[in-house]
Amino acid sequence: MKDVSGVIVKIIAEYLDKDESEISLTSTFSEIGLDSLDIMELVMQMQEELDCKIELTQEITTIEQLVKHIENQ
Repeated sequence: MKDVSGVIVKIIAEYLDKDESEISLTSTFSEIGLDSLDIMELVMQMQEELDCKIELTQEITTIEQLVKHIENQ
């Protein structure tokens, strides 16, 4: 299995044109500058890269929570 957190951080960093080291797993999506439309676009890319289906809920607000959610599916 791929490194889920690494893939997600890489995708978000590229999307935001930032260095991966600037993306903290514990930051909320809004803290790093992502709105709901950004997140939906990124989720589509993550699903393709990780070959999985991601069902987001309102409770998932950080990268860390998203990683755990994907790994537990």
